[in-house]
Amino acid sequence: MFLFDKTRHETLSTSRWCDDIVLNEISFISADIEQSLTAEACWPTHPLDAESYSRAGPLWCAYAGAAGTVHAMQLLRAYGYLVQDLSDLLPIIYQSYLKLPDVSLQSGLQLGEIGILLPALLADPLNKALETRLVLCMEATLPLPLYEITSGQSGMMHAALALYRSTGKPIWKELYIKGANALLENWHFDIESKEWHWDSQVFGVTRRYYGACHGVAGNANILLQGIDLLDTDYSELIVSRTVDTLQVSAVQDANNANWLHFVNPPINKMLVQWCHGAAGIVTAMARTPISSSDYSSQLDDLLRKAGELVWQAGPLQKGSNICHGTSGNGYAFLYLYRRWGDSIWLERARAFAMHAIKQSHSARLLYGQGRYGLWTGDAGLALYLHHCISPQDAAIPGLDLF
Repeated sequence: MFLFDKTRHETLSTSRWCDDIVLNEISFISADIEQSLTAEACWPTHPLDAESYSRAGPLWCAYAGAAGTVHAMQLLRAYGYLVQDLSDLLPIIYQSYLKLPDVSLQSGLQLGEIGILLPALLADPLNKALETRLVLCMEATLPLPLYEITSGQSGMMHAALALYRSTGKPIWKELYIKGANALLENWHFDIESKEWHWDSQVFGVTRRYYGACHGVAGNANILLQGIDLLDTDYSELIVSRTVDTLQVSAVQDANNANWLHFVNPPINKMLVQWCHGAAGIVTAMARTPISSSDYSSQLDDLLRKAGELVWQAGPLQKGSNICHGTSGNGYAFLYLYRRWGDSIWLERARAFAMHAIKQSHSARLLYGQGRYGLWTGDAGLALYLHHCISPQDAAIPGLDLF
């Protein structure tokens, strides 16, 4: 089977890395966000986002909407950039979401209330009403048959873990543990494939996914990041199940590895994105502690092959964004650089960054506007560019970074 679809990728530009160009681009994106803010506390919906959501109205959630843009500006301010604090927009954004949700009223991280309430609480940490509502939303994810990041337990756990690490409040630890228990109790072995999976009802269809957004790698990532909060150390179990599953399911040759979109029904769709495919497998698993075990060496082998596949495939035609664009794939290189310290991965990340800048400019000319979202637009690109300047900070915003 082919390892990636060449028609989804484009030739990497030859632009050389330049700190000044990158810093200017971050400033340009930030200024455009500030200047393009509408009276309704949102930003013009990009035609590509309108197409995905089947409507042209304002978007509010963390994924492609106003809450994600505000959160990106919070993070840029925390890094020292002179950008406006737009946090006071979040109460308006929240009420607007309740009246006209992006997809449907739900509690989750990327497409629901958690992704709006979390940056609001970060800006106003003593607000008890916000904290109470956020706790209720997190609890609401626990019984859902989702087991993934966008709307399910895994996304909630990322938020809960970040809040616990920053505040030490027991409630966030309790919620993380409840989410971990829900994942561990619903992680099943398939005797025919010899793989460990969750049966996730993403967008109403039950499937078994591999990737960072809905699948095995993404769930393993958040379980491992908070392993110290659990009464039992499940790290060996989580690593062994995940590596076994990724090893069995990998489509690979001597130097490259990729994974199918999902198991059932079987398809030949080989994506190379953060959400599905090799790039997300890398960002999800590259923070796994290195050890002397056979599983650790097997994981490193898969990560190297996956990283090489992302490089061989090249930038994505879908644009400069994180979820399914060039920035998301570039983050795979930054995570490998942080894991191994080999400068080749930083060089590759920066090459993708320069290409992503060109993609963003070309898209502006084509559509006559910017694309403002955290996961689908320029707000996420700005943070990726910063992380290419300061790779020691590299973490996917709105997930590994809040």
